[in-house]
Amino acid sequence: MHITFEKLLYREDYQIALDHLVIDEKNSDRLALYFRGHTDEIMVLIGDYSCNYFELLFEADCVLLRSSDLHELDDGLEFSTVPLTLYQDSALLTFATAWMGLKRDPSRDWTHYAIRAFEQDFHVLSPRPPVFTDLGHKMSDFTVRHSFNLPKQS
Repeated sequence: MHITFEKLLYREDYQIALDHLVIDEKNSDRLALYFRGHTDEIMVLIGDYSCNYFELLFEADCVLLRSSDLHELDDGLEFSTVPLTLYQDSALLTFATAWMGLKRDPSRDWTHYAIRAFEQDFHVLSPRPPVFTDLGHKMSDFTVRHSFNLPKQS
């Protein structure tokens, strides 16, 4: 299946898992999030080659928070079954404006990107949409080896 940014916004049956994240020093300290995705959760968990591999690249002035960082902030947003949800106004944006010095002006329309990944959610506040890059397919970096041929005991 070919993945696009738009499919992340509406495919309820699509599962993603964070592969890794990088602060891209060569590219003005942008935040690069790398994900694996598939309609079958097991394929995502085992890192199967059939998984899509893609990157979301946010500008350097974005703010990244994990859900565990937000346990006391009741944003009033319901759980979303799609991998990526966009909010133009949320309790997190209001909190960031009031307490984190986020400057909201008409020239920079900040958006709250809620990313639902396997076993962890991320929230990114960014004045511009991320750059989506489909990286094709990638084998998992982790290989589990198990032998069913047990050694013979003497």
